[in-house]
Amino acid sequence: MKNEDLTGSLVLVRPDLTNAPARQQGQIGIVSYVDLKDDVFVSFKDGTEGIYKGGSLFRLKSRDTIFTDLMSNASSLELKDFKDLYKISLLLDKGRNTDVWQALEIAGGNPGIWKGSLVAIDNSMARQETQTVGR
Repeated sequence: MKNEDLTGSLVLVRPDLTNAPARQQGQIGIVSYVDLKDDVFVSFKDGTEGIYKGGSLFRLKSRDTIFTDLMSNASSLELKDFKDLYKISLLLDKGRNTDVWQALEIAGGNPGIWKGSLVAIDNSMARQETQTVGR
């Protein structure tokens, strides 16, 4: 995992996490640092900071991935899930940090769409490492 790839990224602490170091389950924070042991330091709005493993943190999938999955699975989704995923894709299309923050709030509040909208940080980084090795 590369520090520069994550630093400054908005992340969501898993709402279903039972033992969060900073007691920030379901809260959105900003990655401030990733150390060599793959501990992720996250700063929160209230000024606290927590140290998490990548599996404890979610970030949004890309807008294209969310939208493609949404359109492919539209007929099998509940109406609320469809609307939330659509709102998230529109917010990501704007691309501003405030929009990404709002999209994370929507995703975090609806466990039914976690699979379609969120990815654990350690999973997304495993893919990045695989792509880098292929050079």
